[in-house]
Amino acid sequence: MKTANMNIVKMKKQLLFSLLTVILSLSITPVSAKTIQYVSDDLTIPMRSGTTTGHKILKFLNSGVAVEVVETTDDEKHSLVVPVDDASKTGWVETHLLMTNKSARDQLEVEKKRNQSVKVKLSEIKKELAESKSQNNKLQTIQNELEQKIKSLKNTLASLRKNASDPIRIADENEQLKQQLASAEMKSEKLTQENIILGDQNIKQWFLIGAAVSMGSLVFGIVLTRVRWKKKESWGGNY
Repeated sequence: MKTANMNIVKMKKQLLFSLLTVILSLSITPVSAKTIQYVSDDLTIPMRSGTTTGHKILKFLNSGVAVEVVETTDDEKHSLVVPVDDASKTGWVETHLLMTNKSARDQLEVEKKRNQSVKVKLSEIKKELAESKSQNNKLQTIQNELEQKIKSLKNTLASLRKNASDPIRIADENEQLKQQLASAEMKSEKLTQENIILGDQNIKQWFLIGAAVSMGSLVFGIVLTRVRWKKKESWGGNY
């Protein structure tokens, strides 16, 4: 999107530059080293071979015709001219019938052509601006669609992360329970072994106690029997 916006800005700058070029081309007047004048608006004048009315008319110059002034008489009443559109002819005309600017009719025609050219240029510029605006609207629509898609993808990603977090949490808890169960089983097995060992020790202790009691009873019986025999002997001796 950034590239598309830069292209639109560049196109607008080009259009503005074209418009400025057209305006400057209308405001700048070409400079010529030659002295160019124009036949008066009001009449058609003769171009003669000399400065008097007795000289031969070489050509009639219509109003607005451009001529190059070659020289002027000392009294500046007559000028030797060469028609711009026909350099093969050279003749004299009355100076006061010449103008330094184009005739109003020709200037109007030139201005009409320039205006027409400007209108064409403006029409082209308006068309290009309309196309740029249309393209800009399309790009804006595409950008909005992309933003909506990005938003939707973000929501989907958040949902996936949320849904994925439960299995991960459950798996972690199961792993912890497995570790706790393994630890409990190890402790239980250890206690069982200890109980077995303790049981064996108790059995041994009871066995020893029983043996001791049995031995004591046996000794006591033997002692008691001897004591009784001695008494009998003592009793029998008295008779």
